[in-house]
Amino acid sequence: MNINDYKRVTDRLTPDERCRKEVLDMSKSENKIKMNTNEYTESVSGVEVRSSHGIMKYVSIAAACALIVGGIGTTGVLLHKGSKNAQQFAEVLEEETTAEAVTEITEEPTEPRVEYDYAAIANELTQHYIDSLNVMKYGDVSYDSSESITFYTYDSTNEEWSNNYGGERTFYKVTDERFKSCQDIYEYYKVPFVSSMPDNFKDAADVEYESSLQSWLGRDVSKFENGSRVDIRPNGKDTCDDEAFSINIGIYVEYNGNLYVSKRTVESETAPYYANGKHSFLISMTSEPQILETDEESFKASCFVKLPYTGMENAKYGEEKLITFNLIDGEWKISSIETGDRPEYTSAVAIQNYIEQRAEYNDINIGYDSEGKAGRGIGHIMDKLEVTEYDPSIHVCKVHVVLHNMNGEDALDMTAEISVNHNGNPVVMSADITRIKDYDSSYERPNAVSSN
Repeated sequence: MNINDYKRVTDRLTPDERCRKEVLDMSKSENKIKMNTNEYTESVSGVEVRSSHGIMKYVSIAAACALIVGGIGTTGVLLHKGSKNAQQFAEVLEEETTAEAVTEITEEPTEPRVEYDYAAIANELTQHYIDSLNVMKYGDVSYDSSESITFYTYDSTNEEWSNNYGGERTFYKVTDERFKSCQDIYEYYKVPFVSSMPDNFKDAADVEYESSLQSWLGRDVSKFENGSRVDIRPNGKDTCDDEAFSINIGIYVEYNGNLYVSKRTVESETAPYYANGKHSFLISMTSEPQILETDEESFKASCFVKLPYTGMENAKYGEEKLITFNLIDGEWKISSIETGDRPEYTSAVAIQNYIEQRAEYNDINIGYDSEGKAGRGIGHIMDKLEVTEYDPSIHVCKVHVVLHNMNGEDALDMTAEISVNHNGNPVVMSADITRIKDYDSSYERPNAVSSN
């Protein structure tokens, strides 16, 4: 601390008489030194040794004054710590020191916002969701067809039901190392979600974003003997037996500690999403997730998936999934899934309605069989439909399709612009239609004849 610091501090105090006297004496001594030094400078000519002793005396006095000043700033405070002025001096000194220290501290920069690869997160979690659905709904697991169990289901209270919906049920032993039980499949499904689902799959009638869990994950059916007939309503009960019902409709059942997958699911030719005894396809993404909006702890993405049912085999888009993701305890999870546009399906519905309402197209097959029944329905149009352009911002697509008449001949070439907004009704906005095969009333749809 230099003399200027001392003066700056003492100016804020009211010194006592002793301190005032010390300061006054120091000031007088300092002035005297300056005055004598000036005199020495004027008479120094021709005098060396004697005069040198004089100057050293005054230098010593000046040094002593400096020590006294320093003493007042340090030791003097300690000697007079009981006095009010000494306490004031210490407090002011502390304030000055603290203020100077504060001004030297630089403000720490705020932590930058964490940047996430939203597209990669959306892709990973969505793919897991799709994979788990393929496992749970469509039996996408490895299995050994040489190890199987078979039962024959019926309803003792309803013969007609037994004839139409009962019968042989065969299951193959699952060899997929990931899954030893239905609970394992359930746990795999839950991984990407903000889960409010029950811990045990048996307590979950439905799962988030999907329904009919009981139709997929069956019960332990070890109480039934392999090869036996199984009554789904034993003793005429009003409700079905859970285990028997699992055998009749389940994709998976457990038997003697092993997991089995339904033969009807993995090989049946009657299932609409299989062809020639094999999977025609499973759920798959037809587009990478597109990020719609982001926030610090949530974001929303859109992607299109192709679903395994008739008419989707050639789909370019399929069905849009609008997925919301949330950051939960430092980990991203799916919080909701909604269905968006379905360009091919909605276009087929719009075309079916458009053709059906115009008598000049009564010979065109729009999904009915020869008896006027629904037949393959929308799938008949979707098989032939091609989306040539799709604008998601306005929910409009352009399509091209060649339709058959009821005799199975190419009869109509149609290009149309269609509104496919999932929040509205499907509408053909404009259409350009060319006849390939002339109208023939002998090929009219039976439902069109009855309508006329």
